[in-house]
Amino acid sequence: MDMLEVGNTGQGDPIGNLTIDEAKSHFTAWALLKSPLFISKNLPNATEEAREIHKNPDIIKINQDPNVGESIAPFRWGYDLPDNVSNATHLAQYWSGNSSYGIVFMLLNTLDVPQDMFFNLTESWAIRSGRLYDVYDTWAHTNNRTTLRNITVTLPPHGVAALLLNDAGPGPEPAALGLSYCAIYWQCTWPNGTYYSN
Repeated sequence: MDMLEVGNTGQGDPIGNLTIDEAKSHFTAWALLKSPLFISKNLPNATEEAREIHKNPDIIKINQDPNVGESIAPFRWGYDLPDNVSNATHLAQYWSGNSSYGIVFMLLNTLDVPQDMFFNLTESWAIRSGRLYDVYDTWAHTNNRTTLRNITVTLPPHGVAALLLNDAGPGPEPAALGLSYCAIYWQCTWPNGTYYSN
């Protein structure tokens, strides 16, 4: 990929006018796909918001990871469940991969409206089923929660979530939660594509 367009408001060819959410999405995708972070903006003229995006230490450390060089990859294509197909309008929105700092997830809202984005952890090849995971938000710089089965985030139009998950130990036995092993360990689905809830 080429140079970053973050902060090029009204400049460039074609003229760029990214919203703050689009700029965060652009920077996150560039960094987590392990592209070089070449800034194309005249930094003395950059807004404080653009500088803060360029300086996100959590995103940069994943990009510059000294031990893991591969980028994230899609684990679910598109938004039209259960087929999960990609198309030119709604590209891959769910990505994951490894890093020295945890398992990386990027959720990208490609729609022009806010969207609740949901996934089961074991949809990603990097997750071990039946484990608890601590969830760290790389844009809020906070540990949000510990989860066992799934994550839902609400994203603005063209927004992004970049999460680091770290193993927090074994989860409770499914029976203690009133769930079947299929609901926890194998993420079984019904014929209509929905996941078992118990």
